[in-house]
Amino acid sequence: MELAHLLPHELQRALAEGWPLLVPAGCVEYHGPHLPLGVDTLIVEELVRQVAGRADCVVAPAFAYGPTGYAVTGPDEGTLDVSTERFGRHVKDVLASFWDIGFRWIIVCVHHQQMDGPEALSIRQAAAEVTFERTRAQRGDAWWGKAPLASGDRVFERIQVWPSVLPEAAVQGVQMADHAGFFETALMLGAHPELVAMERLGPGAPWFTDAPGSRAREAGREAGQRMWQAMVDAWLGKLTSLRPRRPTPSEVTITGLF
Repeated sequence: MELAHLLPHELQRALAEGWPLLVPAGCVEYHGPHLPLGVDTLIVEELVRQVAGRADCVVAPAFAYGPTGYAVTGPDEGTLDVSTERFGRHVKDVLASFWDIGFRWIIVCVHHQQMDGPEALSIRQAAAEVTFERTRAQRGDAWWGKAPLASGDRVFERIQVWPSVLPEAAVQGVQMADHAGFFETALMLGAHPELVAMERLGPGAPWFTDAPGSRAREAGREAGQRMWQAMVDAWLGKLTSLRPRRPTPSEVTITGLF
């Protein structure tokens, strides 16, 4: 279900049932002559869409204009850059609003520049600040120092930032460390083949499309579909960890004795 499409009663149901909110985060950046400028956003949007198609989740509109630092090209090739500081402030405001709405789990999905890039770091900082500020406002000063958190209190996990390629997918050969090379090209062919122009990969294509071990010309739709399957399965597996664990019958029996 898409957040922007929810009717009020549908939102209340999602909140009551503890559905995770999935938030894609990307950018606008040159990805060679054969791929669209929105690759990093399109990948995370497709990932959370597929996940939400197989699990009870709400999908938020994307943070589509992340910082790029003009690392690949300048604006002459269509790349867009924003202030990392101002981007982080915007993300913080949005995440705080999601918290205030009442989402129990807020998961931001990042593909661009991996987890140590400026975009992911800005989002992670914003998430930490929201967590501490909102919890202090709700529980008062020294909310953690006065007593241990109650069993099952996972306040520090309420907002999380996950990479598009989780370790469970990486062990199956899917990589994030690829810019317009084999992996991103295959992913786009697997999800949006109509947006890919392989015939544009001529002899003068940028070096990063033909880097060792990441040759964009070798990418195919079938490989992309396999990668999508691995990525979605990994996300679905990790989402199960957010659900409260039900006690076993023996645990229920033992508890009932005391």
